[in-house]
Amino acid sequence: MNDRSANSALLLGIAAVERDTGIGKDTLRVWERRYGFPQPQRDAAGDRLYPLDQVERLRLIKRLLDSGHRPAQVVGLPIDRLDALSRQAEAAADSPSASAEQPVAAPPGDADIQEYLHVLRQHDAELLRRRLLQAVMRLGLARCVTEVVAPLNTAVGQAWMHGELQVFEEHLYSEVIQRVLRTAIGAIPPGDAAQSRPKILLTTIPQEPHTLGLLMAEAMLALEGCRCVQLGPQLPLADILLAVRAHAADVLVLSFSSILPAAQVIDALHALRQRLPAGIDIWAGGSNPALRRRLPAGIRVTAALGDLAATVRDWRVRHAGVQSLR
Repeated sequence: MNDRSANSALLLGIAAVERDTGIGKDTLRVWERRYGFPQPQRDAAGDRLYPLDQVERLRLIKRLLDSGHRPAQVVGLPIDRLDALSRQAEAAADSPSASAEQPVAAPPGDADIQEYLHVLRQHDAELLRRRLLQAVMRLGLARCVTEVVAPLNTAVGQAWMHGELQVFEEHLYSEVIQRVLRTAIGAIPPGDAAQSRPKILLTTIPQEPHTLGLLMAEAMLALEGCRCVQLGPQLPLADILLAVRAHAADVLVLSFSSILPAAQVIDALHALRQRLPAGIDIWAGGSNPALRRRLPAGIRVTAALGDLAATVRDWRVRHAGVQSLR
């Protein structure tokens, strides 16, 4: 791991900590009073400043909360205990007895993962891009997304959560992956417009900044001949509704990472389902625990990227009569 004493010399404001960890400002203040952690410093104006070692500890706490722990159980724990609990949660999620609703992918070998991470830590963006493009050419886009990108995303996320990657390194990885996926998607030959339904709009709700899930989904959907409209992250709900109508979309695809509170995800899905016509599908995917709960009728959860092909085929079967009239 990185030297935590060196991390302590760097300070983040409370807004940056909220963005970095997914823990709200009010929650941070409550924990400070109730549990004695975090323990921010103050600047000349009295504003809170958080050392990076405390931010790392907050990331682990957020991960444990998402896996079902309560704040009173974990907020006051030292980082070595949090680290151990986090690894136990990861091992349980990866065990054969884990819920069948968890995304399942055939990952590359540990040596392959470590090689990609090694290149990332060398900060050689061009080499990482070339290696990933070679994987696309060797495996094909669909297998590359499910067998390389998905497990590599998990490995990068875990390394970042445990302080083994810096924030700028995680951002570098994200930029390289986006370039690779956009290049690969752009190389897919266009299909016959008359046969390219469903037309799919992809975005995320406010406060959900992650776009890799959207791009991975777009790659799988484009391979099925779907027309995809990618609007990127954090679109207000009212604008999502306007965009669906403006683009005459058949399906709205939303991606949810674990950064958002489950209640916010469920509320957004309720609001969108109620305000969109019943004939427009909503497909949701991602790692947010809310997607494993009971959701509003009319929301289809895609547990794994590899399931999108079957989801598209099912949509086409259900709409075959309507398509023949267009």
